[in-house]
Amino acid sequence: MARYTTLLLLVCAVCMLSTVAAFHLSVENDVRGYFRIETFGFFAGGKVAVNCKNFKIDGADPTTKTKVAFVIKHVDSDTTAFTEDNENHCRLYYDEMDQEYIIHPTASEFKTERTIQNGLEGFYTILFVNCESHKPVSFELDLELYNPGPNYLSAGLSPLPTMYFLFFLLYVIILAVWLVYVYLGVGKKVYRIHHLMSLLIVLKVFSLFFKSVEYHFKKTTGHPGGWAVAYYIFAAFKGITTFVVIALIGTGWAFIKPYLSEKDKKIFIIVIPLQIISNVAMVIIEEAVPGSQGWFTWKEIFRLVDIICCGAILVPIIWSIKHLRDAAQIDGKAKKNMEKLKLFRQFYLLVVTYIYFTRIIVYLLDATLSFRYSWLGELFTEAATVIFWSITGYKFRPIESNPFLEVSDDEGDEEEIPMDEVPLNDNTPSSKDQHHHNPTSQDSSIN
Repeated sequence: MARYTTLLLLVCAVCMLSTVAAFHLSVENDVRGYFRIETFGFFAGGKVAVNCKNFKIDGADPTTKTKVAFVIKHVDSDTTAFTEDNENHCRLYYDEMDQEYIIHPTASEFKTERTIQNGLEGFYTILFVNCESHKPVSFELDLELYNPGPNYLSAGLSPLPTMYFLFFLLYVIILAVWLVYVYLGVGKKVYRIHHLMSLLIVLKVFSLFFKSVEYHFKKTTGHPGGWAVAYYIFAAFKGITTFVVIALIGTGWAFIKPYLSEKDKKIFIIVIPLQIISNVAMVIIEEAVPGSQGWFTWKEIFRLVDIICCGAILVPIIWSIKHLRDAAQIDGKAKKNMEKLKLFRQFYLLVVTYIYFTRIIVYLLDATLSFRYSWLGELFTEAATVIFWSITGYKFRPIESNPFLEVSDDEGDEEEIPMDEVPLNDNTPSSKDQHHHNPTSQDSSIN
C-alpha cells in the first residue's frame, strides 16, 4: 500500500507542474492523419487563441503545408468529438469543411484567434488534420479557450463550483448527523465497518471542498494550481474507501462474521490494486490533452477497469446471499435468516442500480446533453451517490433492532455449520466454535 501511495503523490506533483498552462500539446514525429486536440463549449463572444511553435514536417516540399491544417469544428455534442476518423481520404477535402475555420500553418511559428459570433454558440472541437500522414509532424501548441468574463470553464461547466460547494455543505450536515447518531446513545451496536463509513464521509467532504475550489480557480484564472493536487489525493483515497466499504458490507464482515474468508480476501487483493491504478491513471488522463497519442485508448481502458472493479464487489454480496439461503434451510431459523437474506438482496439491487446509473446512464446522458447543460451529468452522479449512501447507512445503521444485527440467545444450541459454507449468525462465537476454531481467527482486521 505504501508504494501505491508514493506513486499517487508523485503523480499529483507532476500534475501541479503541468496545470500551469490551460491547454498545452507537444507533438513529435506524429504520423496520425487526424486527431482531436481539445473540445470546449462556447457562448457568444468566446475566444479561441492558437499559438503554435516549432512546426515541422519531415521531408516536406513547399506545397505540403497546404495539406495539413488545424480545424476549429462545430459539433453537436461533446461525445462526437471523441470519434476518430479512420478513413483513408483526407478530411480537408470534405465539402462540410468549407463551413469551418481552417488554419494552414504557413510558417514554423504562428498565432491566430477566433471569436464565436452570435448564433454560433455550442461545442467546438480543435482538430489536427494531416493529409500527408506518412510524413511525421512535430509542433508545440498552446491553446487559450475562454468565454466572456473571462470564464475559462466550458460553457456547460460554469455552475460546477457552486454545485460542488452545495454538495460539500450537504455532506457536512450528513456527517454531523451520522456521527451524533453512531457515537451517541445507549445500546447501539457499533462495528468497525461503521467507523470506516464515517471515514468515507470525511473523505467525501474534503474531496468535494477541494473540487469546488479547484473549479473556482479554473473558472477565474484558467488553472487550479495546487488545489488540484489536494483534490486528487482525497478523491483517490475516497474512491478506494468506497469500494472497500461496499465489499466489506457485502461479505458481512463484522455484522455476521468477525473475519474475512480466503475467498473474500482474494476479492480485495484484486480490487484494491486495480482501483489504485485506475485512480492514478485517471489523474494522468485528466491532466493530459486529448490530442496526446493514446489518450483516448487509455481513457477507455481505465473506464473498463473501473467497471471490472464494480463487478468484482458484487461477487461477495452474491456469496452472502447464497450462504444465507443455505443457512435458512440448514439451521431451521428460517425467519431470521430470511430477514437477513431480504436485506442482502435489497443491498445487491441497490449496488447494481447505483453502478448502472453512474457508469452507464450518466455516460449516455452526457452524450446527448446540450452544451449549456453538460454540468447535469455531474449533478446526477452526485445526487445518486447521496441517495445510495443514505439508503445504505440507514439499512446498516448501528441499532439494536436492525434485523441484520440481531443475535439469538440460544445460538450455542444449534448444530454447528462449517464456516466456509455458511457465515456466523453472531458476532460472538458459540462454545462449539471456540472448541473447534483457533481463537486468532476472530480478528476482524483485513490481513
